[in-house]
Amino acid sequence: MPSLTSPESPFTPKVQAKLLASREKASRDFRSDVVTVPIEEMMTSILEASVNDDIYDPEGDPSVKALEARLVELTGMEAALWAVSGTQGNQICLRTHLTQPPHSVLLDHRAHVHCWESGALPVISQASATTVHAKNGVHLTLEDVKKNIIADGNSTILPLADARAISDYVRSFPVPEGQKPIAMHLDGARVFDGVIGEGVDLKAYAAFFDSISICLAKGIGAPMGSVILGKKPFIERAKYFRKMLGGGTRQPGMMAAAALSALEYSIPRFPSVHAMTKDAAARLEAVGYRFTLPVQTNMILLDLEAAEIPPAAFVEYCAKEDVSVFPMARLVFHHQTSEVAVDKLVTALTRLMEDKRNGVTLDDGEAHGGYS
Repeated sequence: MPSLTSPESPFTPKVQAKLLASREKASRDFRSDVVTVPIEEMMTSILEASVNDDIYDPEGDPSVKALEARLVELTGMEAALWAVSGTQGNQICLRTHLTQPPHSVLLDHRAHVHCWESGALPVISQASATTVHAKNGVHLTLEDVKKNIIADGNSTILPLADARAISDYVRSFPVPEGQKPIAMHLDGARVFDGVIGEGVDLKAYAAFFDSISICLAKGIGAPMGSVILGKKPFIERAKYFRKMLGGGTRQPGMMAAAALSALEYSIPRFPSVHAMTKDAAARLEAVGYRFTLPVQTNMILLDLEAAEIPPAAFVEYCAKEDVSVFPMARLVFHHQTSEVAVDKLVTALTRLMEDKRNGVTLDDGEAHGGYS
């Protein structure tokens, strides 16, 4: 496809200017991988997408069906369903699994569904959250689950790792008459980063879960949307809860087509993004920074507390280099992150560490901003 600036570009100068400006801004934004903007292929796919009504048309929308089919193929799950967002996808899955209270969800205390979905779990599913602090400080293990699970046949687990051991364990429980077995749900917001970073097959990993929610705006960089996956009866039931939560959409084909294009474009680039991330981490470690979690994929979590650096100063020094960050010091790399921006980031943080060591007074005021 011709580049945005080539004479053969199908886009008007106004569109070209907007996309180039947005792409440049995204290239130096380390707050999240949701900041990416559509590439030329995505914009073209939007123009070529089907525009069927996904509610009224009996067969749904062809572009949505193509996206769902592609993710079924990639994961090996039976069926898929388009949702508007990652939060909605997670909540649909949980509500579909959980039939009637009392029930609970066991999860890592840092899980997105617990911390960043506006308290939806108890409101929508009437479920309590059993939060667990992983003993290894990184992810849940079978040992963590065994100590905290309530094995009454009416719970859902959201493990972040050790999927095989946890899956075998929870499936070993007898199911009381009239109850459903314990279900395992994967918040797969960045599942492609995860499996590529770990070097495992997505189908093999997905096989341990009863449902998966894949956010399309994170990682692969689609404009919006999520796809949930599970067995066919599960997906049929999930359609009811999607409607309940306002997830039925009229012409979702344009966004689905963009997501399908993003899948094909972004995933092959993940190894280079991971390499860029690890290289930046090594440079930061060399000047004295430490991390709260291992650098495995496209994220660096700096330990500002150990460095005695105030979050406000962290944001301030990065802003001086025209780099966007959140105060909790999570740095997220993506397929539009530029080498120039990485150099600016390292320069800013090197200067910050040097000033800290030289006794320069750093801004320790309030700093606001969350992440997803």
